[in-house]
Amino acid sequence: MTKFIFISFFSWMLLVPHNMPVGSDRYPQNYFRSPVDFPISLAGSFGELRKNHFHSGIDIRTGGQTGKPVHAAADGYISRVFVNPAGFGKALYITHPNGYTTVYGHLLNFNGEIGRWISKQQYAGESFAIDMQVPQGLLKVKKGEVIALSGNSGASGGPHLHFEVRESNSQEVINPLEFGFDIPDNTPPRITALKVYPYDAAALVNSSDKAILLGVSGGGNLYSVKTNDTIRVSGNIYFGIETTDFSDNSGMKNGVPSVALSVDNEQVYSHHLEKFAFANTRYVNSLLDYPLLNHGNRKIQRSYIAPNNKNDIYGKVKNRGIISFSDNKAHKVVYTVTDLYSNSSKLVFWVKSHPPAGRKTETTIRQGVQMMQCTADNHFARADVVLDIPRDALYDDLDFEYSSEAPIPGTYARIHRLHNADTPLHINCTLAVKPVSLPKDLMDKAVIVAVEPGHRFYAKGGAWENGFLKTQVRDFGDYSIAVDLEPPVIRPINLKPGKNVSHQGSLVFRISDNLSGIKSYRGSMNGKWVLMDFDAKSSLLVYFIDEHMPRGKNSFHLVVTDAVGNKSSYDASLIR
Repeated sequence: MTKFIFISFFSWMLLVPHNMPVGSDRYPQNYFRSPVDFPISLAGSFGELRKNHFHSGIDIRTGGQTGKPVHAAADGYISRVFVNPAGFGKALYITHPNGYTTVYGHLLNFNGEIGRWISKQQYAGESFAIDMQVPQGLLKVKKGEVIALSGNSGASGGPHLHFEVRESNSQEVINPLEFGFDIPDNTPPRITALKVYPYDAAALVNSSDKAILLGVSGGGNLYSVKTNDTIRVSGNIYFGIETTDFSDNSGMKNGVPSVALSVDNEQVYSHHLEKFAFANTRYVNSLLDYPLLNHGNRKIQRSYIAPNNKNDIYGKVKNRGIISFSDNKAHKVVYTVTDLYSNSSKLVFWVKSHPPAGRKTETTIRQGVQMMQCTADNHFARADVVLDIPRDALYDDLDFEYSSEAPIPGTYARIHRLHNADTPLHINCTLAVKPVSLPKDLMDKAVIVAVEPGHRFYAKGGAWENGFLKTQVRDFGDYSIAVDLEPPVIRPINLKPGKNVSHQGSLVFRISDNLSGIKSYRGSMNGKWVLMDFDAKSSLLVYFIDEHMPRGKNSFHLVVTDAVGNKSSYDASLIR
């Protein structure tokens, strides 16, 4: 007779060797070496929940310093080079013969032949920013070879190395720690909050149709809800949890890859972040409690799958995570959160169910409200504003609300309030706004702006079409039209006309624009283009003095242009 042995998921995790990630048998172990020479300490984890995206790699701390050697994780060839004032900043992609690609981001500079080839491409295209595929085998690297120095380039919040592992064919990202990197972790995740949500108008939480946020107490691997009052629920309910993880050698808060929820010992929800496609990364806005993220940066993970949330991180889920409570019984609810090294914590609490109270929930028609379906194209139009929301831009069906106000100082259109900024959009929508009293001679300087509290303007661009200014937006909120008449500002930091710069290594400027944003810049030495690094977060523009500035007297010229064509220039005669 054949005997079958069944082992539960969490019992099986206890069999995993110390510091061996769960699921690591699916990926090659010890094929990749660490990209750094020192023990890996995480500043950010794979799949960490961030506004608009799941974090696609691990962030390796570099002691608050730049300039640490970065090594090729395995043999391969440089397959892509990315240089940009934002995003990954300076980044390299290495394709390996085992079917994976590693990515190294926020670099300071590139080493040896790699750096010379990249500089050559930048000079050929007269552009600092490049995103190029490198011919296969042109720039081969060996495992352990220094390919770059760590930095703080692009949209980095401080010096660190961003490191990814991708499947070369699909470009899906996988948690690098699945490949056997040694990071001591015996620390279970921490649980800091619970949220209970009524799903529809007939549902109640503690006799209210509003969600409640509750603190938790406990530690180690067991938590409970702080309140002494019984949580009373009725109708369709779902839950959310706030949880973070820590490794043994880092106090940085990291994401928790696995969350499971059970009610009366029956699993009703689970998700696991081991890999994902970049096309799915923005679904994080549907997983998170988006309004709470907006207003308090609290990261409550909702155990609810919206109708138009097409992410594939979910496991066993019942009724999209919505639980119907209609009896008079107490129900045991358990959250289990688990990190990559099988450390787990539980939040155990009880809810008391009661039958629906028979409240009247008739839908009332409100002025300025339009029903929009998340699986269909939606068109909203008034005489002076048009908004087209394509299918799949919304996660749930929406009672879209609109109102408008008279123009405020500095604007040339009514303030159009398009729903509210607490409802996320997944993809771009087309917005067209008609101006009010905009002089014709200012039309080429006009941009659509998002109007934030305090009457702060953020340019969204725009092109004229049939009397409307038209652009793409990815957020609800207040919009109008403003004009940008001011040229960019150029502030030299370490030079002045006539200066002898033979004892300094760079020319540094800070450039900025009041509204439409920097579109381009061009630096030249003696009439010829020179490479200048631009870091958008610090607004610093730097020319590193090299052979393109010969000894003797030189003429330097810089032109900076904003998005509506305003220009500023700076000229200096410099001695080297």
